[in-house]
Amino acid sequence: MFAALLDGCTCCAYLNHMFNAERLYDEATELRTARLDSVPDETQSYPGSEESQKYEKVIEKGSRVLERFPKNKKRTAEAVFLIAESYRHKADWPKAITKYDEYERYFADNDSMRAVEYQRAYCLYRNQEFNISRFALEPVVADKNHPYYFQGLNLLSLLDEKSEAPEQAIAALEAVLADTSGTPYMKGKAHFRLAGLYYKMENWDKAHLHYNAKEIENLNDRERQTAGEQSAECLVNMKEYLKAADEFKKLYKTEAYERQRPLYLVRIGETTLLAGRNADAYVIFNKVNSEYPKTEHSSRSYFNMGDYEQSKTLNYELAMSYYDSSYIARAISDYGQKSRDRRNALKRLVSMREKNNEILQNKDSIPDMKSFFSNEFMIAELFLLKLSEADSAVTRLTNVIEKSDDTASVMRASYARAFIYDEFLHDPDTAEDLYKEIVEKFPNTEYAKQAQANLGMRVTMKTREDEARDRYMVAESLWTVASEIPVSKMDQVDSAYATAFNAFDGVYKDYPQTQSGIQALYMKAIYFQMTPERIDSAVAIYRNLRDNHGQTTWGKRAAYVLNTRLTTSDDDIARLRKRTAQNIENIDKKSAKYYEELKAKPEEKKADIISKEDEILENTYNSMYDFE
Repeated sequence: MFAALLDGCTCCAYLNHMFNAERLYDEATELRTARLDSVPDETQSYPGSEESQKYEKVIEKGSRVLERFPKNKKRTAEAVFLIAESYRHKADWPKAITKYDEYERYFADNDSMRAVEYQRAYCLYRNQEFNISRFALEPVVADKNHPYYFQGLNLLSLLDEKSEAPEQAIAALEAVLADTSGTPYMKGKAHFRLAGLYYKMENWDKAHLHYNAKEIENLNDRERQTAGEQSAECLVNMKEYLKAADEFKKLYKTEAYERQRPLYLVRIGETTLLAGRNADAYVIFNKVNSEYPKTEHSSRSYFNMGDYEQSKTLNYELAMSYYDSSYIARAISDYGQKSRDRRNALKRLVSMREKNNEILQNKDSIPDMKSFFSNEFMIAELFLLKLSEADSAVTRLTNVIEKSDDTASVMRASYARAFIYDEFLHDPDTAEDLYKEIVEKFPNTEYAKQAQANLGMRVTMKTREDEARDRYMVAESLWTVASEIPVSKMDQVDSAYATAFNAFDGVYKDYPQTQSGIQALYMKAIYFQMTPERIDSAVAIYRNLRDNHGQTTWGKRAAYVLNTRLTTSDDDIARLRKRTAQNIENIDKKSAKYYEELKAKPEEKKADIISKEDEILENTYNSMYDFE
């Protein structure tokens, strides 16, 4: 009777722990379901504090079952499974994987093993262990009767996507759709994932097709909303603007998406504007401005109207007015900031255009074409960098190329035009032709060198700076040879230095304004400085470098050398002698004082008395022994 009573107590304890664990797990599952209904992707959401606490209690209750009933296989299997599931829902992937491994090791014949196979592979995927996850997933996708077969195919597509194999991911998802036994929900998930893959690959037709699949209706609100938005954006990328506007209208009328209505209204206006129906678009934008004032959506609407007036009608005054309204509507938004920048750029643009018109219309004097073309460059820069009008920038640069007589301006404008076609208009064919034209028309210039580099060609062009550098390196090598000749061969030394000097002199004469030419002039001064009778020539060269090339490294060195005085005048010698005499007099005074103190009778030093309180006893005994 006692044994039966004891057994009944343990059974009650087990039922109590498992009942509470299952109840808490169900409560946490309800919280999790509510949380996931509000997010489009499970991977972007994590449990809140209340949900996490319930899972912690499930783990605690399950652990007590394992402690008290370690030999009861059925009870421990249920407890391990609940613990593993709780860790998974808490996003504690390593611990969940450990528990799933434990379950397979000890309870492989249990009914929950089929779920464990998939969930372990999923946890491995979330833990960034992609290769092991693929291996763990094999028994799931190998059996079409597996209860997690379709989830396994979906996970396999995720693994293929992570391994940068979108074709394999698409094939796995297509297999889900091809199987007639798949649930509508799983097929909806497959369509959603396929559409996302095609969207990333910019295959707008197929992405739009899958976003509008019938099975998408089985997904939650957030996923259906995302599918609707992406479907409309596919049509925008396909330049079917009116169809895109119709799809945005459907989203706008859906009650469940009420919070996004201002955005959808703006997108309806933008797509209508892209379709060329600007009057209808303005009506929609004004609706946004009246119903949602002082918001980012209102700022965006005003910005779109300003952009249209700027780029299409060229009514810059009205465009600036719209940009001001955009900034006032929401100054801290991105569109408000962009509107302020564009308004300032347009103001500068109008001012420079007026200056150029005055230059051309001034009949009393010769037009200042240098100032004119300088303004044209700045206008082109504003169009490109501030107003996002690359075509207008190209037009201005072409005007400089065709009308300017200044070769430097033409080269600069030609390269800038080619660069815009290459980097901003994404027209590599036109850019290649323009780069080749630069190489042909302006050889041996920096622009030709950069054009060759941009074309991926071996840079063969050499500027005057490059040629001067090559000549300087030859002269420097001659100087090095001269410096290494032993002193015993003095006749050869003089001859070698003279040869190096002539080489430096040639570099300076042929390339006087290059950096290498200036450096060669500096080396000439060093050569003269080595010979005492040519100090005056060295001083003259240093002064030339200091006065005419003071901003260069060699000009600064020349100024330093001159400040240290290469020559000494009679006045310098007189001042040096006076300073020396003062130093000697000072030393004599200090010496006399020292000897006087040395001759004086030294004071007797008295021993310092140390009181008993200040006495320091030295501990010199061997510490291995203890003396009392």
